[in-house]
Amino acid sequence: MRPTGIIFAALDCDAELIEDWNRWYDLEHTPPNVLLDGVMSSNRYVSPPGCHAARVAHDDSPFAHGRASFITVYTLTGDPDTAFDGMSGLRERLIDAGRMAFPDDRKAVRQGDVLVGATAVADPATRCEPDDVPFLGHTGVIVTQRTGDESAGTARARSLTGEPGVHGVWTLASRLRPGVTMDIAFVEGDVAEMAIDLRRRVPFAAGTDVIVDAPFERIVPLHYPWAEALRASDLPATVG
Repeated sequence: MRPTGIIFAALDCDAELIEDWNRWYDLEHTPPNVLLDGVMSSNRYVSPPGCHAARVAHDDSPFAHGRASFITVYTLTGDPDTAFDGMSGLRERLIDAGRMAFPDDRKAVRQGDVLVGATAVADPATRCEPDDVPFLGHTGVIVTQRTGDESAGTARARSLTGEPGVHGVWTLASRLRPGVTMDIAFVEGDVAEMAIDLRRRVPFAAGTDVIVDAPFERIVPLHYPWAEALRASDLPATVG
């Protein structure tokens, strides 16, 4: 099996329920989705206040104004539509079984997308091949959504792997938003500082429209030390 794409979701929950929502996600929501045909793995990420401060986004983006504190990335194999259709049907089965008990009005999906892998490049020091990139060890990701000159965007993605702490970059094309490309940089270190520094050291080419460039820390299941910092910040306290 080889990775062919992802299902991507940007999400929020009410601040007072951060731990409850994340435990529900780790213990009840993720397992049946990973069991679906075509799903290879799942990773979740959080944007604590420092990561929000390092984020750039279009004003009308789902990632603007303190939204989208969490993302989920399901790595797929085969036709991405197989997993997407499976998730759609699974949701209805879980509702019928009473397994979607977390209140809908206390959580929100800010963006959902299905993306197909285009190119991948690893830090040459790892000696990894392109299909290895989605599974590289990492402590965080920098997610970039962009439009414009694709060759220039791909060249920047490749250049990032020469920077300290960047282990690989996977570039994917959106199926739901034609013309939108996503780069996922798998990184190690202070991801907020890296996002700011990489914009300076490896700038985007002229003509590239950056919809969002956002750092996220990888979530260790059942370990949420950043929850109180989110609650204590000036980020939106409720999904409304």
